Amino acid sequence: MAERVAAERIVDCLIEAGTEHFFGLPGGATMDIYRALHDRQDKIRAIVPRDEQTASCMADMYGKLTGKPGVFAGQGGFTGSTGMFGVIEAFLASSPMLVLTELSDHNEFVMHGPIQSGAGHYGSFDLAGMFKSATKYTAVAHTAREAVMSVQLAYKHAITGRPGPTACLFRANTLRDPVADNALPEIHDTNRLLNVSKSVPPTAAIDAALDVLAAAKVPVIVAGNGVRISHASETLAALADLLGAPVVTSVLGKSAIAETHDMAAGPMGYTGLPLANEIVGMADTILVVGCRLKPQDTCFEHPQMFDPNRQRIVQIDIEPRNASWTIPAEVALAGDADETLQLLLAGLEGRIDTPTASARRKALTDLKAARKFFADPMLASANVPIAPQRLVAEIHAAVPAEAVVCTDAGSNRHWMNHFFQTRRPNSYFGSGGLGGVSWSLPAALCAKILDPTRPAIGICSDGGFAMQMHVLLTAVQYGANPVYVVMNNSRLGMTAEGMGNQSHGNDFPDTDYAAIARACGAWAERIENPADIGDALRAGLAQDKPAVIDVIIDRSESMRQAIYSPLAIEAARGMRPE
Repeated sequence: MAERVAAERIVDCLIEAGTEHFFGLPGGATMDIYRALHDRQDKIRAIVPRDEQTASCMADMYGKLTGKPGVFAGQGGFTGSTGMFGVIEAFLASSPMLVLTELSDHNEFVMHGPIQSGAGHYGSFDLAGMFKSATKYTAVAHTAREAVMSVQLAYKHAITGRPGPTACLFRANTLRDPVADNALPEIHDTNRLLNVSKSVPPTAAIDAALDVLAAAKVPVIVAGNGVRISHASETLAALADLLGAPVVTSVLGKSAIAETHDMAAGPMGYTGLPLANEIVGMADTILVVGCRLKPQDTCFEHPQMFDPNRQRIVQIDIEPRNASWTIPAEVALAGDADETLQLLLAGLEGRIDTPTASARRKALTDLKAARKFFADPMLASANVPIAPQRLVAEIHAAVPAEAVVCTDAGSNRHWMNHFFQTRRPNSYFGSGGLGGVSWSLPAALCAKILDPTRPAIGICSDGGFAMQMHVLLTAVQYGANPVYVVMNNSRLGMTAEGMGNQSHGNDFPDTDYAAIARACGAWAERIENPADIGDALRAGLAQDKPAVIDVIIDRSESMRQAIYSPLAIEAARGMRPE
């Protein structure tokens, strides 16, 4: 058999690892990879959107949904500039990703500053340095064999321990040079290199955690993004039932447990539910699972929520540096969330008094009823322009429980976080790493491409929609039918409110995004009356092409007044509250 070039062997590696989709735009030396993909389309489907930003965000969402690295490929300088959006999101939100790019170095001309060169020499920029700042691992391959082996190693790094993005950068001719079959080091089957067991804490640490949890009088569980990454929702719910412990979630952890579950107490934090924040503050013992306890989650570390001087804290994290990082934990457990929760669940069997756990469960049920859990009069508002709360209520009523809901950055995310009650685990995703506006558009498209039978909804602002509305062209091209709901107030709402509703720098002319969407081949409606929202959503969900519902919302409705936690406002002033 003739020797095969590195690009062909790299495609082999991706197939061996179970990659089904490939996101990016061909350019530079990566054109060799696209050539190699041409004859393997029965194994890997290449999705080519209109921008590297979109491709990287789709790869990020692929990692979030599947647990496998989303592959993002393209020409060097553009993967490292516009494409960095999704890479940084994946880095900060622990999504596995594999970036395949090149240096545009033009071989021997590299020392003479050729156009687009990212080799790092005089007259070029340092592409490797850029990726090293936002990935777990970055390799620069100088030979064909290095190129293949770097992809295998990068794939392994992306999924081992705390997931995250990795990058392989190729010198100009490495991808088209042959890879000898009879040379050392040997190139093994990629899948064999990925056979790694999940980590668990040592027995002594588990025993210490069991003693703390068994002695708890008012236990609470905080569930973060790590629960979803580890597919630990079922084990989490079982442990919550056993303990009678309410489960609150971080912003990234929303839908780690269905918020209709008896033990769910909703999202905590600066735009979370007051009930969730109060429940955390009442706890004498807190089990934190896969959550770094960022300032936004803890109301900027307000001691009425988290206080290690009066609360016993047990924290589980796959990354040892994250456990007991922001708030001291009495017991820090470094390990996979699901594996560790299973050990705790088994160890607590027979140690939790059944009547006590039942009483805790009833107390939570009564408290949720008294506080009207996920209820608010504004959810039924008939105001025109439409209240954002009413729009969220209509989305909740129309969207199936099994749908993938993707929220954006900005006010729309916070309205959804506060008022949208999830009904299935792992059904709600947001841009909570980098927190970039427009992320929901490629995310919902990716979800729909991966599973055409499952509804996928992207919630965004008019600012976010304008940034990546070209995703409609890609959706039409690939026969995907995500639904996009645009919260349109003709302004950058969150920044405008933060600037005292200053119009300068925040306001835009009124734009009919429904008309633009129809011109792109989508189905679309513009909605100005709240009574019309539900029918439009149901019609959009029934389409066999992308749908856009452009909803004119009330720009005077203050998110800060409606949902900001007073604890966060107080603590954000920088002084420890008395």
